[in-house]
Amino acid sequence: MLSVKLKPMGTFELLIIALMIAFNSVFAAYEIALASIGLGRLHALVDEKRHGAAAALRMKENMEASLAVVQLGITLVAAVAAATGGAGAAEKVEPMLIEAGFSGTIAALLAITLVVAPLTMITILFGELVPKVFALKNKEWICLKLSPPMEWFSYAVWPAVWFFERSVTGIVSLFGKGQSSEGNVSEAAIRELRGAASLARISKLIGRREEGIIVSASRLSATPLSDIMLPTEYVGMLPADETMENALQLAYQTMHTRYPVTLQPGSPQQITGYVNLKDIVAEETNGNANQKVSTLTRPIISFTAKASVSECLERLMRERQHIALVREDDRVVGIVTLEDIVEEIIGEIHDEFDRLPTYVRRSGDGWIAGGFASLHHLQHVSGLTLKPVSEKPVLNVNDWILEHLTDPPTHGMTFQDENRRVVVRKTKGALVREAFIYSLPEEN
Repeated sequence: MLSVKLKPMGTFELLIIALMIAFNSVFAAYEIALASIGLGRLHALVDEKRHGAAAALRMKENMEASLAVVQLGITLVAAVAAATGGAGAAEKVEPMLIEAGFSGTIAALLAITLVVAPLTMITILFGELVPKVFALKNKEWICLKLSPPMEWFSYAVWPAVWFFERSVTGIVSLFGKGQSSEGNVSEAAIRELRGAASLARISKLIGRREEGIIVSASRLSATPLSDIMLPTEYVGMLPADETMENALQLAYQTMHTRYPVTLQPGSPQQITGYVNLKDIVAEETNGNANQKVSTLTRPIISFTAKASVSECLERLMRERQHIALVREDDRVVGIVTLEDIVEEIIGEIHDEFDRLPTYVRRSGDGWIAGGFASLHHLQHVSGLTLKPVSEKPVLNVNDWILEHLTDPPTHGMTFQDENRRVVVRKTKGALVREAFIYSLPEEN
């Protein structure tokens, strides 16, 4: 019976192997940390001036080169560890197996197995799995601490890094998957942010509405003003030469806070600024009812239709403005307000004047009806039957009136339906807030 008493490997060999496993764990941890951290978070860390953030961002933005650096490091330390283990097997274990009666070939194979098997297990456990799991849970800390030395290492092996980077890029391009475009990167960042927001909601850190706010805010930089602006045909304007008294009456019809001021009534191309309703009320109260609106006009800023919503929001906040013109080819095509932008983030905002009224009341020979009054309610109270002109469902007075109009509703607009006349009294943007409906005398 063969008896083999194995001598342990030398202290020097064990130190070299342990050191290589430690280096392997560093490269493995950095690889998984850099791959899993987001570009947006790295940009934020750079803005916070965190040490190592700039190097981490540079490494993240060039992942092909960064992966080449990591693989070079892992390959080098693995080669050193394997060579050291192999040398130990040849010098320490193999002679003892031969003395025990094994043939040279069998002794060599057994020697390598006895060294490689435990070395492989230790490397997998402490050189790969443990550091990678740790890095997933501490990716930000790993990137900040290891990116500077990894960047220095990349400079030291730059020729090899350059070769592998170019090779990987060329091979991947053969499969039709070149480098990501800016749009793809942007979409990927948005998906990443949406995933993080969804995770935060599932973890009960935020609610569903907060999740929606985060996702909506991320879209502002990619949304042009033309998508959210109010077209000029729906914009209520005040003539510059109108008196305060008349301007107040005009403002009462739409109940806005700020109105563009135009030199020519109804012309958006002649807008010179805007006026705040509070200023008009103040002048009217102080007895200046005949003063012109032009004396209260404030400057109004403008943007191109292609400008992003985020750009507009930043400037409005910086200059403390609430309204701006939107231009295309040097023509005013609409307006945008701070409220419009906020609604893009948090959803519709309704104030006391946004909801269309539902009242129906007698007035002389006719009836005054709120735009949100249902046709059934109008018929029940007044006896008036308003028949839709199409098969499209019509639920209220506003919908019924809009069916009969070819242009956006304005104050004083009149039309006739069968033996009834309808006068638009008040509007809210493109909606009818109030209308006067009366029956025409029958012809003999």
